[in-house]
Amino acid sequence: MRPVRTIAAALLVASIAVAGCSARDTSPPGDAAPSTAAPATPAPDQPTSDQPAPRSPVTRPPNTTEAVATAVSFMRREVGMAHPVAGPFRQTGTTTGQVDIHASSSPSADVVTVASNPVTTVSLQRLRTVWYVTGTRTPAIKVLSPQPRDAVRSPVGVLGVAPAAIEGQVRVRVTRDRYGKDIELGSGSLTADSAGAGGEFSGEIAFRPSGTAGSVVFTVDAGGNGQVAAATVVRVRFATSQPPRILQVATHPKLSEMNGRLLLPDRVEVEVLATGVDRARLVLTPTGTAAAYYSKVVAETTPAEDGLWLVWHPFDGAIGSLTIQVTGPGGSARHAIGDVYHE
Repeated sequence: MRPVRTIAAALLVASIAVAGCSARDTSPPGDAAPSTAAPATPAPDQPTSDQPAPRSPVTRPPNTTEAVATAVSFMRREVGMAHPVAGPFRQTGTTTGQVDIHASSSPSADVVTVASNPVTTVSLQRLRTVWYVTGTRTPAIKVLSPQPRDAVRSPVGVLGVAPAAIEGQVRVRVTRDRYGKDIELGSGSLTADSAGAGGEFSGEIAFRPSGTAGSVVFTVDAGGNGQVAAATVVRVRFATSQPPRILQVATHPKLSEMNGRLLLPDRVEVEVLATGVDRARLVLTPTGTAAAYYSKVVAETTPAEDGLWLVWHPFDGAIGSLTIQVTGPGGSARHAIGDVYHE
């Protein structure tokens, strides 16, 4: 009987040794196994035969309430408006919308009591889980340059009209995109002219190059009290290569001159030969007081296999100065076609 007992004992020791080997920690070095024994029951996030496997988090598109909250937060954090008051959300497309914002002198004011202040319209795009602000605009500050998605370099040339800031200051800041509050790269103040120009302003804002994308933020204050009343925010790219060059511009048909102006036909094609360009615009600036405020992009195109072609059907009575603007990764360039009119 002794041999049988000895063999049984040996088998028991071997089975314990095998069990110990199978339970050995196989985690990578540095992830030491806990010194205490594992609990007898699984952790809540570990499935059992009576508990189904956990589902991955469910994501949903953001709703319109979140869009309004995003607009208010943007105006407060990025623009510096102390007490933004929001109107309702307006849908402008499948994944886009707008929210009107008024500045209030008090956090307790509502839309009705601040409706006399300039309105700032915040444009938003719905992403997978959040809303993204694509820019803002206000009739108090019309920005002619830069335009959205333009590539800019330091110093960036700015041009616009701010009727609400006549004899006042337009504050301009260049910021870099990032999570949280954007980083200010440069700033300056420009004086809006009131001598027959309807509040036109222009100048250059120096900034330290950083990152690839950001914004140029234009603001006017409320009655000189230092509080932001309205803002136009233009999303831009930062130049990463040499500036574009306009080599040649031709109109088809060739424009004839009459009384010092170029006569426009019912249809005009403008051929542009340029380097370093990803977009071209044809801009008409009307003649007269506050003309810059009424500047309009009448045609826009991107490069094709046969080059850059802009097609415009002038409206009756069109008169003003016609300009070519091109933009690319390295910045922008302009070319004046001349003073034109259409009978």
